[in-house]
Amino acid sequence: MGNMSKCVVLRLAACLAVFSAEVDAYGKIDRRHIVSKHNIVRTHLIDNETTPLQVGNGNFAFNVDNTGMQTFLPFNTLSSWAWHNDSLPANGELPSDYHGVPRLTYGRNVSYDIPDPNLKEATQWLISNPNRINLGRIGLKYKGQTLSGDLITDPEQELDLWNGVITSKFKVDGKKVTVVTQGDFSEDAVAFSIESDLVKAGSLEVELDFPFPPIHSTKYKYEVFAGVYDFPLNHTTTLEEQGKTKEVAHIQHVLQETSYYANLRWEHKSPLSLTRNERPGSDKITAHRYTLRPADSKKTKSLSFTAHFAPASAVPSSPDDIQKRNQKEWNSYWKDGGFVDLTHSSNPNATELQRRIVLSQYHVRVNSAAKGQSPQESGLMNNGWYGKFHMEMLVWHNAHWVTWGRKQHFDNIFPELYETLLPSSFARAKEMGWEGARWPKMTELSTGVSSPGDINAVLLWQQPHPMYLAQLAYQATPTRETLQRWDKVLTATADYMASYPGWNETTGSYQLGPPSYGVTENTPPLSTKNLAYEIAYWRYGLGVAREWKAKLNQPVPKQWTTVAEKLDLPPQVDGMYATYEGLNSSWWSDPKLTGDPRSLIMMQGILPDTPAVDKDVALKTADKVWQVWTDDKIRGWGRPVLAINSARIGNPKRAIYHLTAYDYWKFDDAGFAIRGGDGGTPPPFMPGNAGFLYAVAYMAAGWQGSHGNAPGFPDDGTWDVRHEGLRQAP
Repeated sequence: MGNMSKCVVLRLAACLAVFSAEVDAYGKIDRRHIVSKHNIVRTHLIDNETTPLQVGNGNFAFNVDNTGMQTFLPFNTLSSWAWHNDSLPANGELPSDYHGVPRLTYGRNVSYDIPDPNLKEATQWLISNPNRINLGRIGLKYKGQTLSGDLITDPEQELDLWNGVITSKFKVDGKKVTVVTQGDFSEDAVAFSIESDLVKAGSLEVELDFPFPPIHSTKYKYEVFAGVYDFPLNHTTTLEEQGKTKEVAHIQHVLQETSYYANLRWEHKSPLSLTRNERPGSDKITAHRYTLRPADSKKTKSLSFTAHFAPASAVPSSPDDIQKRNQKEWNSYWKDGGFVDLTHSSNPNATELQRRIVLSQYHVRVNSAAKGQSPQESGLMNNGWYGKFHMEMLVWHNAHWVTWGRKQHFDNIFPELYETLLPSSFARAKEMGWEGARWPKMTELSTGVSSPGDINAVLLWQQPHPMYLAQLAYQATPTRETLQRWDKVLTATADYMASYPGWNETTGSYQLGPPSYGVTENTPPLSTKNLAYEIAYWRYGLGVAREWKAKLNQPVPKQWTTVAEKLDLPPQVDGMYATYEGLNSSWWSDPKLTGDPRSLIMMQGILPDTPAVDKDVALKTADKVWQVWTDDKIRGWGRPVLAINSARIGNPKRAIYHLTAYDYWKFDDAGFAIRGGDGGTPPPFMPGNAGFLYAVAYMAAGWQGSHGNAPGFPDDGTWDVRHEGLRQAP
């Protein structure tokens, strides 16, 4: 009797159990074996051009050099909650003096968040504040001085991915040193275990140092090392009483209005001593350095402790507890959710693709699994764009959580992020003369200010993102609770989207812009009208909002329907989509526009099927983009969107090419995506890793309306794609 025949005679629950058992048996993957094959191993000293290895939990990350600490390279300790404001401009300008710059919009002047040439200092202050701070450096000192890299030999460092453990082995003056570094999912903490005869000799100790943020001019737009050590009198650190147990200590760091604690703990059976190197109020560069050493170094050659960072004083978990908990939590992460196994493939590109898949999963867990907040483009490694995140990148950063079966991390971010930004976004729209919520571009959660910028001010495509993200959430959890949870955000978004377009009396239709910037940020903003992707996305977003109301049995605002039905269609030239209205066929020869035409392929790729996009026109456009957007021009998250588009238009050969163009799309030895091109930013580029994962899930599990296993991989006999726990994309 076949499976379907069984269904006739078995109760539904039993039938489902049969199918479930068969799927599990077929799809069983030895995850630990595959993950462990890709442990990161380094046997050379890194420099400041190399990405550090990390431990962390999505809200907090500790970045390390070859010592497993921040010894000869002052890498950062970053969190999602620690921010600081620079001193106000020295020339007397105040941020409150800034009121934007007017731009003619649909026949009236509207004030946009554009840099004001008459208030350069105040504008820059708003761009760069608040900024994320480095919570502190923790490294090794040798014979009373910070251990320098030229004293280190025979480095051997391994990140055990399955257990989340970094083990660093090296020699100092010919003596072996081993440092084990582990993070924690439960606390913003890192645990260290150090072992060496040099500890017993009293010559190897731990050094803690607390930097001060620089004044953030354009010079500090990208900080590889966040913080400086030459303003000791601008901040204070205080060592609090260790208490009766003598196994806990607290260092309070106060930077003007910002205050937090480094809470330390060690095992009672292995007591440590913490001392301040300088007297309070010292003006030396070492003013905020502390030394941690065994209380009696002659009795032990090991040193273990926890460093926990928090806004308040607290007793952290012991290093032993964190070490046990960390391993258990990482094991659970790898066992749960989705997984893709390419190890049975004969294609020569499969091994590197598997490495990127595994390492990207580690990196997004450390950098992107925040609470109520989206990651910054360089994650929790360094301060790109002053540590602020970009609203237009929310989908590329976070959509993969759903398709990889880890929706709990998605739900930890959304819709809370939007709810936090609602008050400021309502105010922004009202001040500009529109309804609803106008979402910012480059921002943070404490103020919700949209950082002034020529592009930031008139970028459009972040506005419909709540609809796309809400659909992801509903597709995974199609309940009334999901509908209600997102309703307020979608209503505010749709109110703005229906209010913003301008009415064109001549054409009898609504239009978007000018002023406007699109996805690719390479068009003239003061004359750009009806960007093709933005028009399609706008129509899709208003369609989702209307369907959402219908599912909730609520009335649909009339203006939503009016604008959705009378909004111009995406412009076409010669039977293909054009980036924006007003172009002619010669635009395909304009290198400024064809240097990055990704928005056109997004219309039939990342954007689900929508009546606004003609599939035949989109297919013809995608084939043209394949001809003109050559490998040397593609950067950032261009490859993932090209792969998704290629899969959806039925060209899996092209899709896999884009994910395996290794000569052009670089992932470093630690598996971090490199932005490439003229990005001008230090690695990592987290939308590269996260977008890559989204594309892989698209190609392996498919999307709504796709058929068969791995529809995005070529059926050429060289790809054996086994996966489990993935969900289809929209």
